[in-house]
Amino acid sequence: MVDQPRLERRVRFDRRSFLRTALTAGAIASVGVPGREAGAQAGGTITITSYGGPWEEFMRSAVVPAFGKEHPGIKVELAIGLSKDWVAKLKAAGKDNPPYDIVITNEVWAAPLRAEGRYTKLPPELVPNLRNVAPNLRIKDDMGVLALAGPIGLAYRIDKIKTVPKAWKDLWTAPEYKGKIGIYNIVNSAGQMTICLTSKIWTGGDKDIDTAYKKIAELKPFKQTDFSGDMEKLLVQGEVLIGILDMPAAVRLQKSGAPIGWVAPAEGMMMFEQDVSVTGGSKNKSAAFTYVNWMLKRETQEMWLRQFYWLPANTQVKMPDELKPIMPVTQADIPKILQWDWLWINDQKPKLIDRWNREMST
Repeated sequence: MVDQPRLERRVRFDRRSFLRTALTAGAIASVGVPGREAGAQAGGTITITSYGGPWEEFMRSAVVPAFGKEHPGIKVELAIGLSKDWVAKLKAAGKDNPPYDIVITNEVWAAPLRAEGRYTKLPPELVPNLRNVAPNLRIKDDMGVLALAGPIGLAYRIDKIKTVPKAWKDLWTAPEYKGKIGIYNIVNSAGQMTICLTSKIWTGGDKDIDTAYKKIAELKPFKQTDFSGDMEKLLVQGEVLIGILDMPAAVRLQKSGAPIGWVAPAEGMMMFEQDVSVTGGSKNKSAAFTYVNWMLKRETQEMWLRQFYWLPANTQVKMPDELKPIMPVTQADIPKILQWDWLWINDQKPKLIDRWNREMST
């Protein structure tokens, strides 16, 4: 059971104390306080969704303490789980009584929740760091923000592949790759994106399912997986010599000593993104907006960059010198990330899954 927000303490003022406090607050507001952010006076408790494993460890050991140091009046509770569980609980609770104040998840899950009216607008005056976010990572009408981006491109074994890939189409045209390719299946959102991507690079539009399935079938035989961790293993073990993989995973493999290269294909990259949204029924929106603004600030974004190699949405973040040699793309490449109609994809998903199971068995 998620804890309910704590009640704020009520402080009584006599008339003189009230006036003195109000005048002081007005003076502070008029001149500003260095280092303090919009929403700094918010308080209470907010509940934020969080994945488990390394993500949870980083949230508990670094992110939450850093936020608490800057905003001691706001307590952060983490709801550990998976997107499918959070969605189920949101729907069960109803729009007016959500169990979470902030939902952090992928667009495949966030888009339907947004369409159902479960999220609220991020007010620019309360989330001023939105102005520094790359334009294509701002959700329409600021009904959320893509705070972190994990670009998806092609990873390959540098010790076994002679023809370095430059484009997605190389998967079809380079004879060397035949029988050595790894892709995501339809269960993973990257598999769903691959269908749209294949349609786009061969027809110009991203919704030609027939062409997409026909072209993907031409790549057989291939290895397929529903989990990025498995794709990493297949590459390291040599069962896959060229495969679809996100850049953060490729960088981790490279730092571990694995002979892995990674390229951003010429036609554009896909991405695993982290959508950050405030629920419309949150009872503490002020504190939630404060957290979102803090998550978008330069220093916080750099924390995630250094820890997991996620590209910051904040374009003001400078790439640390020690990361430049291992980061093949930077914020300057964010406009090259392709985006998809997730409402359409979710609507088509039953058909996509059925057809995949019939036609893509290898």
